[in-house]
Amino acid sequence: MGKKVYFLYTKAFSDIGNMMELVVMNAVIYSMTKSTTWLAAILALRVCGGIITSLFSGVIADRYNRRKLMIFSDITRGICILILCFFPSPTMFAVIAFTLGALGSFFTVSFSAEIPQIFGEEKILQVNAFISRLAAISMVIGFLGSALLSTVVDYRVIIGIDAFSYFLSAYVLFFFKWENSVKNSGNSNWKQWIIDLKEVKNYVFLRPLLLLIFIVFLCQTFTASSHNVGVPILAEELSADHITLYQGLIWGIWGIGGIISTWLIPKFVWLKKHFLFIYFGTSILMSTGFILFLSTKLLAFILFFAFFTGLFDAAAGTYFSSMIQQTENKIRGRIFGVTNLLNRLGFTLGFVASSLLLKVLTMPHLVWLFHGSMIMIILVISIILFSRKMFHFDHDPKLKQEVELVVSK
Repeated sequence: MGKKVYFLYTKAFSDIGNMMELVVMNAVIYSMTKSTTWLAAILALRVCGGIITSLFSGVIADRYNRRKLMIFSDITRGICILILCFFPSPTMFAVIAFTLGALGSFFTVSFSAEIPQIFGEEKILQVNAFISRLAAISMVIGFLGSALLSTVVDYRVIIGIDAFSYFLSAYVLFFFKWENSVKNSGNSNWKQWIIDLKEVKNYVFLRPLLLLIFIVFLCQTFTASSHNVGVPILAEELSADHITLYQGLIWGIWGIGGIISTWLIPKFVWLKKHFLFIYFGTSILMSTGFILFLSTKLLAFILFFAFFTGLFDAAAGTYFSSMIQQTENKIRGRIFGVTNLLNRLGFTLGFVASSLLLKVLTMPHLVWLFHGSMIMIILVISIILFSRKMFHFDHDPKLKQEVELVVSK
């Protein structure tokens, strides 16, 4: 990957700062208001900001320079974070949370869509595995760092670190340039935006395999809410006095599994093929792992299967990104806009459903219901694909010509 890898390291540092800020923002707003309603509102506003801008960020990423969009997103988010140091009110936290969610979509969509252009389409699996590895490391460092720093420094210091990480990312992007592959059509009225969004619909429905992948991905993000709610409950059941410790152990071991998985993926030739087969297989194993470790109170068993789950969770994410990045560059931003929308929408709906169902179900039963359904959905889709001999996610030349015709109109 050469010197280009420094950009990914900078992105990882930004992720660490973002995770630290997320933890601290939640703690500060609860400390200010003593209200779970305010805490839920902050979380909801961040997600809603991303939902609202997901599709539009995809359209913009396909019409303008993606590198400049990432720089704009970084600088603006850095400024927004710094505002909290000077005006730390609940209302300002709410406004900034929404803005961060909205601006985050522009960076995420542009970054994901541009990876094949920066590193080459032949290296997308290797690069995505490396990105997933850095993300797992960032998660562990971010959560542990926020826990340690919050006990010895003022929250403004952690917010300042997050702002610095955004500015550093923008600085690196400013000097790290590559050929702009997106051509601005010069027409930016609202009718053209509608046409751009219709192109995405036509593109997806011309590729039923891509549509099925999106269905699985939406179900996955919906299902993820059960284990995100389940882990804190499990930690409390293990020890009400050491909830943070056990949560850290579980997610830390899970993260280590992800790091090892993304290190192994590029080393095996077979794993560089059959993207769809491996994506479905690792998704099933991931759901199985969550069911197993969230259905017991034996710590050794929990940690073993948390590691097992981390292995396959990171692999599933890596292969999903690699498949989506095989779409045509001229529409790739909008496709990632759709995935960003599905991600946030699925998790939000799943979180609401989990909160309601926990009133009538136990946590293990909720996990069995969600992840068991996920496994069944993948098996049914796999049977359909095998029966129609559609289990290879590659470019059909005839289909590609049809897609090019639709996109060019």
